[in-house]
Amino acid sequence: MKNLLPLLIFISLFSCSPEETTQPNNTEQNYTTTLSSLVLNDYLATPAIDVPLGTLFYQNVPYGTDQRQVIDIFLPPSASGFSVTQQDVVDYRDMILNIHDGDFKSGDKSAAYNADNEISAYLSNNIAFVSMNYRFLNTSEQDNRGVTTSFKDAENVFNFIRTHTNKLKINSNKIFIRGNGFAGSSITQYPLSSLDFLDFNDTFSDFDFDLYSFVSEQDEQMIMELYGGIQLNQLESEDIIIKNRETASFTSAYENFTGRVRISAIDYNVPYQTLENIKHLIRHQLHSIEIYNKATLQGLHVDAQILHLHLQNDQSELDFILDTFL
Repeated sequence: MKNLLPLLIFISLFSCSPEETTQPNNTEQNYTTTLSSLVLNDYLATPAIDVPLGTLFYQNVPYGTDQRQVIDIFLPPSASGFSVTQQDVVDYRDMILNIHDGDFKSGDKSAAYNADNEISAYLSNNIAFVSMNYRFLNTSEQDNRGVTTSFKDAENVFNFIRTHTNKLKINSNKIFIRGNGFAGSSITQYPLSSLDFLDFNDTFSDFDFDLYSFVSEQDEQMIMELYGGIQLNQLESEDIIIKNRETASFTSAYENFTGRVRISAIDYNVPYQTLENIKHLIRHQLHSIEIYNKATLQGLHVDAQILHLHLQNDQSELDFILDTFL
């Protein structure tokens, strides 16, 4: 487990009602319809890592029209991957969805295939593994929605899985989402915590924190890229920026979720008492503490590693996943 904060692992054992799901725009909706006839065999490839004999690996499968909107799919050896009708499906597989880091500007789904990955162990236990790419921040776009574009792609992947449930034999209501670093964990938490920087005024109230007086000009540019804006005063003055910021606020955390949460929030370079720069602000343990408090208040099982609360993960990530799914 990397020492990045926040690093959040979330078990999703839920389904969203149509009212809870953001409706796709016409282009995305039409493309989703087109994907319903997708031929998975066209994307069959040889995996770059060691996997159990008989594993099916589909590489760069599109879930949207952008070149970044692709996923890799590992199906356990017992999954045929080609069931077409409901009666053909004997057993639905659990699934892990992996979301890479890169501060919303870089990174790739292949980062999950490092030397110490547990993918083979998941597959051996009949758990499918999906690693996704997502659209990066792009300040040149005319309709720039900031970080909400990356969040939307996580939802697009879920819609893709639901569309192909019978082909993949994946239980779309039983998915483990894992993410690393600032970007990966932020998307993983969607919609579970807050990426609204104005909310940080409350989060860091014990530090007499005020966003407007805290950030430097360089920090201001980074923050506004997240919402598709340019100047900090747009946070409360420009309608589209306010909308993007509020979309990232995730105020109804855990209300529609059941399941288990795993949090590893360790960054020894950011002590609890320290709040000196934007890195400390983003990587502070208070974010994970808020997630921990929200999840426990909702009655969810939480396995957390948070220094300030003297909490230590009880299990390895692999054991935590297996205990949940098996």
